[in-house]
Amino acid sequence: MVAGCYLWGALVAGYISLLVAVEEQEQKVPSLKHSLTTPLIKVEDDDALLTCVVKNQGNFTLMWKKAAKEKAGNKILTANMERITSDERLKIMHEDGGQVYVLVVRNVTIRDAGMYICELNSDPPLRSFHELKVLSATLQPPVPTESSVVTGATASTKDSVEVWGYSTERPVDHDFSPCCAARNISTVCQGFCKLKNILDGNTGVNPSDCEEEFPDIVSCMADGRNHMPCCVEAGIPEVCTDLCRGEYTVQTDNIKSMFSCSAYTAPTLACIAAGIETLPKQPQGFSAEALNDTSIRLHWLPPAKTDHLTQSYRVNVTYLQFLSPVFSVKVDTSKAKEIYPPNSALHEIPRGKTEFIINGLEKFSLYEVSMWAENKDGGKSLSTYDIKIVTHMEGDSGDPEPLESPTLPNIRSCCISNNVTHAKCVDKFCDPRNVASTQLTDLMICAPWDTEMFQCLADGKDHTPCCAAKRLPPLCQELCSGNVTDINFKYFRCLSYMNELSSCMLEGYGVLPSRPVNFRFSNLQTTFGILHWDKPDTLGDTVVDYVVKYQRITPDTGKTMSVEHAKSPFILENLDSASTYEVFVEPVNNIGTGEASTRIVFRTASRKIEDLLDSVNPYNQSSCCLKSGMKPECLPLCSYDANISEVKSLARLCADEFSKVVRCAAGGRDHLPCCARRGVPNNCQPLCQAVHQASTGADFLQCLPNIGQIITCYEEGTTKLPPPIKDFKAVSVQDGIVVLTWQVDDLNGTFNTAHFEVYYKLVEENSTGSTVFESDQQINTTVPIVKIPDLETGKKYRFFVVSRNLKGTSLPSSIVTVNVSSEAWNGTSISGASSPPHLLEVDSHSATWLQFAWNPPAITHPEDVLKYRLYYQQVSANLSKFDMVETDVTTVQLTGLTPNTQYALYSTALIVTKDTKIESTPSETLIAWTDPAFPAFVEAPTIHPINMVTEGSSMTVLCIAMGTPLPTVTLYINGHPLRSEITRHMVTMVHNVTSDMGHVSCYADNGYGTPMIASRKITISRAPTLSAPASTTVMNDDMLVLQCKVDAFPAPTMAIFRDSELKQSMMSNDRISITARGDEEDMATFYLSMEIAKVNQSDGQTYYCHANNTLGANSAPMLVNVTDQPLPVMNVTQCCLQQNVSADCLDICAFSIDFDMMIRKPQCIPQFSLMMSCASDGSDHRHCCSTGGVPSNCLDWCRGEAVEESEVCALSHSKTIVGCFHQGKENLPGKPTNIKVRPIDKNSAMVFWDLPEKNPHSVELYRVFWRPVGAKGANKSDTVQRKLVLHELHSGTTYEVVVKAGNSNGTSQLTQPLKFITADEFIIATSPVRSNVGGAVGIVLAVFIVLGLVVVVIYVMKKKNLIVLSVKKPDSPSVAFENPFYAVRDPASTAQAVSAEDYNVHISSSGSWQSEMSGTPSDRSSASSSPHSPDKNESTEMNPSMYEQISLGVNGQGFKRFK
Repeated sequence: MVAGCYLWGALVAGYISLLVAVEEQEQKVPSLKHSLTTPLIKVEDDDALLTCVVKNQGNFTLMWKKAAKEKAGNKILTANMERITSDERLKIMHEDGGQVYVLVVRNVTIRDAGMYICELNSDPPLRSFHELKVLSATLQPPVPTESSVVTGATASTKDSVEVWGYSTERPVDHDFSPCCAARNISTVCQGFCKLKNILDGNTGVNPSDCEEEFPDIVSCMADGRNHMPCCVEAGIPEVCTDLCRGEYTVQTDNIKSMFSCSAYTAPTLACIAAGIETLPKQPQGFSAEALNDTSIRLHWLPPAKTDHLTQSYRVNVTYLQFLSPVFSVKVDTSKAKEIYPPNSALHEIPRGKTEFIINGLEKFSLYEVSMWAENKDGGKSLSTYDIKIVTHMEGDSGDPEPLESPTLPNIRSCCISNNVTHAKCVDKFCDPRNVASTQLTDLMICAPWDTEMFQCLADGKDHTPCCAAKRLPPLCQELCSGNVTDINFKYFRCLSYMNELSSCMLEGYGVLPSRPVNFRFSNLQTTFGILHWDKPDTLGDTVVDYVVKYQRITPDTGKTMSVEHAKSPFILENLDSASTYEVFVEPVNNIGTGEASTRIVFRTASRKIEDLLDSVNPYNQSSCCLKSGMKPECLPLCSYDANISEVKSLARLCADEFSKVVRCAAGGRDHLPCCARRGVPNNCQPLCQAVHQASTGADFLQCLPNIGQIITCYEEGTTKLPPPIKDFKAVSVQDGIVVLTWQVDDLNGTFNTAHFEVYYKLVEENSTGSTVFESDQQINTTVPIVKIPDLETGKKYRFFVVSRNLKGTSLPSSIVTVNVSSEAWNGTSISGASSPPHLLEVDSHSATWLQFAWNPPAITHPEDVLKYRLYYQQVSANLSKFDMVETDVTTVQLTGLTPNTQYALYSTALIVTKDTKIESTPSETLIAWTDPAFPAFVEAPTIHPINMVTEGSSMTVLCIAMGTPLPTVTLYINGHPLRSEITRHMVTMVHNVTSDMGHVSCYADNGYGTPMIASRKITISRAPTLSAPASTTVMNDDMLVLQCKVDAFPAPTMAIFRDSELKQSMMSNDRISITARGDEEDMATFYLSMEIAKVNQSDGQTYYCHANNTLGANSAPMLVNVTDQPLPVMNVTQCCLQQNVSADCLDICAFSIDFDMMIRKPQCIPQFSLMMSCASDGSDHRHCCSTGGVPSNCLDWCRGEAVEESEVCALSHSKTIVGCFHQGKENLPGKPTNIKVRPIDKNSAMVFWDLPEKNPHSVELYRVFWRPVGAKGANKSDTVQRKLVLHELHSGTTYEVVVKAGNSNGTSQLTQPLKFITADEFIIATSPVRSNVGGAVGIVLAVFIVLGLVVVVIYVMKKKNLIVLSVKKPDSPSVAFENPFYAVRDPASTAQAVSAEDYNVHISSSGSWQSEMSGTPSDRSSASSSPHSPDKNESTEMNPSMYEQISLGVNGQGFKRFK
């Protein structure tokens, strides 16, 4: 036992060492295993991105290739970053030093589809394969792949031509444009009338735009020749041979019209091109006429220009049925065919004949005739259209040859003799046969001769009665009389009656035949009837033929239809059953159409019940779907007439239901012979036996291009094939004997089930579900019970049963597995179960989960409700019991697994009924490993375009992460999460890029180790935007300083001009200095400064700061006012008294802030901050100060608060600050006054206040902050009113509230905090409290020392433009980023939670009330200013006292830089 433990421990240790060695080796060896190889499906004109991941590339070259035919070799597209192909649509996305190579194919076409290969030229070479599929609504050539080469096609030789992978002996070049033009094919679609255009893709139009004209185009393409023998020899399935017959099947939304023939397009066109040169064309003008009661005469014309290809003609005459000579008696068609079944006869006619008489036919019987041409090699033309013809009744015969028609009056001579001189008028109005085609222009041109023309046209007769009978308007009847005096615009309405006018004129001349007589019908059936008539009494001998006109009246009114060249007896066919029609006949002679016959109204017979039953499918597919437990929303798929649009729209929702759709559509029948006959590909043929195998390609959606053939077989088979059996079970088991019974689903004999076939097989120990259809023996029976003897006792047998009739078989519906022994049988019936699930496989995997998928049972009844169980256990656990999960679908994910662990699994299927669950035998056993766990790793984002991302354009960001389990990758833009996805490679297109999108980060976390974030700083290219002081006031002889700030990238060209036309630029000279510089931190920020010494009145004008780069230009005006008056004096003595400034120092407050006085009184320096607070006058001037260059550590003085480095700020920036005080005195509001709180209820209160004392009318907006006392963050809201309701307050909580006023120039200071407590309906307010500043300064200063060190480190890394940080997993990832969007104004009167540093967003940069006063100046400084850093050699320099600095000079002479 101990030795065994040592041995086991040694094996484990050795195994672990092996894993470590393999892992170390994998870290050094190149690998492509992380590449994305899932087939990519794109629609035409999309962009395709194929991702290849190479680890440990070293010095090897990575190439993208496209697979081609073996003899040609794969085509190299790229090598590393270089594009080899000439196709400019291809490019590579790759970051130097990165592992990902993305092949981008822009605007993909149908020819881009195929297999792409990512290859590393290592030894041996490494390859990953990436399939690209391109979907298109257009009819484009298929991509040449091995699967598209039709069986039977031979390799091309020097004498052959290849077309899309198909070899043909002749050039495929057939031009049938003349035929298209004759059929009025539109000009835009005539590009399809040349085969070469179709092959080259140069038709010039989208095929979908010409689909309505394709039937005529395809008919012209076949050119009346029968190309079917060639197509059949080429292996083209029947469903795809319509073009070979000159037909075109229009694809509709019906699922049965969904079939794919693209793979056979090339051989079809090759057959057509070859047949054009060798096959005869069909005869033209084919017609048939009954001569008497036993003979018919056929007439045709030989095909033009190709008669030499014709050796002979073949005529097929088919007898259909006899007809009843008694008109009141109808023949029963079915019985007639039983008595005298239809038969056909062929007649061969030599070339050169155009007429043939067939004798010896049955009297008064219905025949169908057609003909075609043949050549000496047996090649045929297409058959002519079929003509149905009726022989005469006994003793009758056809009309003799017609006599000459009477001559027309010489109307033309009459017109000429009456001086009608216009030739066109003579042609139009002096021939009654041409009057019917008169146009408006004819009537206007010929109006001068109206009297003469219509007088001659009437020929001295009044045709008004006829015109009135034809319902012409009274005005138009004047034209019939011949008495027309003047044609004006009123007669224009008569143009629509010119046909009737012409008919009346001809009738009046006495040259047209009268109506046919004795018009009648016989043998009226459901879809046809026989019409009879005799020739007219008047001019009947001149009749050439007749026109039959008919119209459906009920159940709805149809169009009037005409059939020309008719003769009695005439078969009127293609009628609707149980419908009422009106019909009449018109005689025609050489002059025109005579008088119509009487009208007959008749009703076609209704279809028999038997016929109706035959047309209804006896199988109920929808009922099957309901019984199988399909989701109600997926039921539209359960129809043989489902729409493709419905299939596509429900594909995602019903993905797990397609196996039920297939089972119920098949109906338990075996449709495989039909599918093979209809050309269903081998990979989709399992669907024909209701086997839905997604893993092998036999999937409903994958086989959608061929689903029309399959559905057609389903529908046909469910009407002909026998249904499956039900309730299959073993009712008795004895030693060596089993008795089986089942229920029959064809009790009424609808499907004529002939017998049942029982298959059985001895089950071996290692038998798996893949052998379920195998059997050793078979017994047939005609009854639903069978006794099977002579079995091996104690052995297991498997049984299944199929039904059979003359058309085929059903599928087995269940399997009974029995241990054939009395001892093993418990005396109860053993019900049949489904076959086990098969092809169990790992669909995806990770460190803590495994995703499995399997195929549904191959044998089950279509109405069975199925569930599945997946059993699993750790192999190393060596347990006898398996864990189990149960599911309704064919996939399941096992979670919570142990990384790097081996699991054993198998699955079973359950038939679920109300009371029982019948479990199948187990599937094959699968062994699967979970992945080792590796923490997430993410690369810095790759951004495209690499060189320049322009504001308003789009950029593509590629985040690449590694790790097991698969990490969650999140893209952040400036700290805001934009998109998250569980993946290794996430490509995101960011549209409408803005200038502040400067920080792009990829964050990855998979729950193991420390999450990782990688960032990249980018500068968005944009046109210049400028900020400059709108107005500056300077005194004579002072120094003028103007500074313009420019935001632009790339770097702009900057200049200052005197005029708005930008023609007079400012130049540096002895008095003027112009300098430009860029911001060290921001690559898109630039400054242009102009200094003018000893300003005079001529310098007072408007200057224009101008900047331009490649993306645009902009200008900003700067007004300069030169004055002799000093800045107004600001006396703040009263405020200084209130601030307890000592009496000895009050005179400093009397004249602005008198620095000379302060120099003489150094004892007043400690009180300088109090004086600055008074000078600020309750306003926040930090915006002005920041613009004027005051550093952040001095900005608090600009709002009247203390600063730490007061000496430095006083010496260097007091003048600028006081200048801002003067500027803001007139345009900045003071603090609101009299802030109060009024209760509303226990959760809300109203705060209100009075106008500021200073500049009350300049207020544009108020901002209110409130928070619980002691809270770090606060709520804020903006309002234009002097009141605000605070909501969502907590009763009993002490709150404090402050208010500030602001306008577009800046804001006031905050009011003193007002504390209040909500308690039911009472507010308890307290006095404003001042904070102890000094107590917090030390703590905050210590914190900022640490922060300063962090800032230095980050600053160094940012200078490299690449920051890679590893951070702990945050509750909200955005906390790791700076948020520039905080600088956006919030909507007015909308409360939101903000941090303590965010009280003065947009209006100013001031901080919170008491907390901000206790912070360090840098904590409260404006974001727009940059603190100055001392030089290293100045670090030991001693700072002089403020008094010493003043004594040395307020300009700081003798000092390099103040600290």
